[in-house]
Amino acid sequence: MMTNPHQSPQKKKTDVTSPQNGVEQALHPALDRRTIAGIGAVIVLIGSSLFRAFGGPSWLYLPTAFAAAVLIIAGYARINQRLRTTSLVLFAAGIVLVPFAKDPLAAVQRGVFVAGLLLSLTSSVMLIARCAVQSKRIQMIGAGLRERQGTGRYMAFAVTAQFFSGILGLAGANLTFVMAAPAAERPSQVRTDTVVAVSRGFTAASCWSPVFGNMAVLLALYPTLHWIEVFPVGLGVGQLTLIVGALLYRAGSKSLAPPASTPTPITDLLMNAFPLLISLIGFLVLILALSRALHIVVSASIVLMAPLVSLLFNVAMGRDGHRWKDGAKGLGQSMLLFPAMASEAALFLSAGCAGSIMADAFPASWALAAGESLSSHPVFGISFLLIAIMVTALMGIHPVLSSVFLASTMTPELLGMPPIAHMAAILAGWGLSASVTPFSVLSLTASRYSGEGLYQISLGRNAAFAVATSAVVCTLLTAYVLIVA
Repeated sequence: MMTNPHQSPQKKKTDVTSPQNGVEQALHPALDRRTIAGIGAVIVLIGSSLFRAFGGPSWLYLPTAFAAAVLIIAGYARINQRLRTTSLVLFAAGIVLVPFAKDPLAAVQRGVFVAGLLLSLTSSVMLIARCAVQSKRIQMIGAGLRERQGTGRYMAFAVTAQFFSGILGLAGANLTFVMAAPAAERPSQVRTDTVVAVSRGFTAASCWSPVFGNMAVLLALYPTLHWIEVFPVGLGVGQLTLIVGALLYRAGSKSLAPPASTPTPITDLLMNAFPLLISLIGFLVLILALSRALHIVVSASIVLMAPLVSLLFNVAMGRDGHRWKDGAKGLGQSMLLFPAMASEAALFLSAGCAGSIMADAFPASWALAAGESLSSHPVFGISFLLIAIMVTALMGIHPVLSSVFLASTMTPELLGMPPIAHMAAILAGWGLSASVTPFSVLSLTASRYSGEGLYQISLGRNAAFAVATSAVVCTLLTAYVLIVA
């Protein structure tokens, strides 16, 4: 999932996506008025999103929009100029199209709620990520994985990145980047290949993980679907991306000399990392069970549980006799990262509202005509969804905008395909666009860790991967539609 497509590599935000322990760089920012306002805004966003998830009234979009605006104002200086311009253009486009929307108020509400849920989910995952980044086992796992060479090293990091990203989103990918490319290691072809493997593992996780913003947005737009129904198809699509990536890597890699020593067996690494793995898997199981028990979306259960998990982690790490005091302090320090999300707030609010209004204003006759031409065979509809998202991402348009627009206009009914296949195609296109466009925070982070130029690490390394994966995904999703039909 992309969260800031226009952030300059020279201007780093102090959040979990900044390379080389960016979390630690933001542990003790000045607690000024802007910081307090930003923290308060995120708390309001979390509260309103949870209230809405439990069936709250439609007027909740007002405090949600106000809190997002406060967050943007509080962190305005942190927002890159190009992102400011993009957000203003999107807001202006939405305002211009409001008179043409069929139900302007409903469209605005939908866009604001999407933005609020994304911001709440991202901030909640940030709390969990800060707990994970304090684990000393992360360095141990990275050292063991780097002992491998060739396809074994590539797959080890791709699978690890999928696991961490699947639990922690972009923060998990950043943890794996740290393991794949430590600061003491010089740039090299092997280092670049490993960084690329991590980015493709993130792409795979984005197709099935419930913690990703794309999953939260799309589930909100497909009211008949639940995450557990999408998971098997999304997981399969994700593994296809890993397989295609590994085959391309193997086809283009040169033979390497055997390692000087036998690498640590994977079983030993798993045993040493077992407590960390169990903790992360346990968190995922907990949020799924909570979602089912309370009848709320998975993203809402993450937002509900993350602060409590972060508090309990910090309590466990606290001093004897002062555990609860240290736990509250640790949670507060983690929340100091919230104001850094001003860029995300500007992007999500502008893209969510503009996309929703555009979809509502799009002439029904145009959508019907396009749908009729694409519905003659499922391969055309699936290809269109995949290509449209990636092409617009290459133009600098965030996938949250194009995906909301496509899911709302080129509906499953219009294209004549099951909702699951329709959603899987959009998920795949969204995930692939994150790796291939130079305007994603994933590409920016991969560029910094690898030492490669932004366009070289995105288009240069992933263009063939995106095309080949799209072809395979399109073929298999088409076969799925034909079998189900």
